[in-house]
Amino acid sequence: MTRRYAAFEAQRIGVLGAVVSGLDLREPLDDATRDELVHALATHEVLFFEDQPLDGDQQLALARRFGPLTLYPIERYFGAEEPGHQVIVDDADNPPGTDLWHTDVTWLPEPPAIAFLSVVEVPAWGGDTMWASTSAAYEALSPRVRELLDGLLAEHSCHESFVEIAERKSGIPGLADKLRAAYPAVRHPLVRTHPESGRRSLYMTDRGVMHRLVDLPASESDAILDFLDRHVAEPRFQVRWRWQPGQLAIWDERTTLHRGVSDHFPQRRAIRRCTVDGEKPFFDPDRRPDPSYARD
Repeated sequence: MTRRYAAFEAQRIGVLGAVVSGLDLREPLDDATRDELVHALATHEVLFFEDQPLDGDQQLALARRFGPLTLYPIERYFGAEEPGHQVIVDDADNPPGTDLWHTDVTWLPEPPAIAFLSVVEVPAWGGDTMWASTSAAYEALSPRVRELLDGLLAEHSCHESFVEIAERKSGIPGLADKLRAAYPAVRHPLVRTHPESGRRSLYMTDRGVMHRLVDLPASESDAILDFLDRHVAEPRFQVRWRWQPGQLAIWDERTTLHRGVSDHFPQRRAIRRCTVDGEKPFFDPDRRPDPSYARD
């Protein structure tokens, strides 16, 4: 199904994801086109663009049209004063990082809202990226289970492996302890309301970060989270993208999980990523989804 906007077309490719055509993202976006892209993103959750050979500055300029760029906590300790993009390189000397389903830095009080990723170097095979729709996963639950989950809070904190890796790679003694002190655990709703679409989604990430459900015994918390981990990882909620040069993906961090597939190792792959700031996650029990954002 193709949805036609004034400035572009968005062709749906699954339960989430749409390929956008008709735009040159190297050119400045006017407000009307930006607003249409925001609508398309809230509808499809991941937007894919082909034949968009953006350089780093152009990608940052594009991202800034959607909000302030995120300055990641680790960047502050490298001396960065202004947010930019991260170039992540996998090769024989630098194996891929996590391949767990996650959304980024949920241990911040106001986690990122939107991510932008382009490929700099593409391996001969492998290295795909996958996304899962946590809104579709929520909607697939029975009404009784949704009622159980609505209003629950989950605790998120920067996990041990992250802070230890950050200290090792940075070479900054004591960085792990500084990160733990600077970013105490936060609580976010397990089910969050999207600020534009009103759609509800499971707000989850990997269990190294999202430790427990608040005010529940550990046995009950673990049972619920184990079930949800399996549920959101079902293929019916996923899209998988095989990268080609000149492609860009924009996704909603609030309604998706993502993971990199590490089957390209030890081939070299380089990607360029940046994110824009988001709002404090919230759950509004009285708000209903706006039908203009329906996927069909």
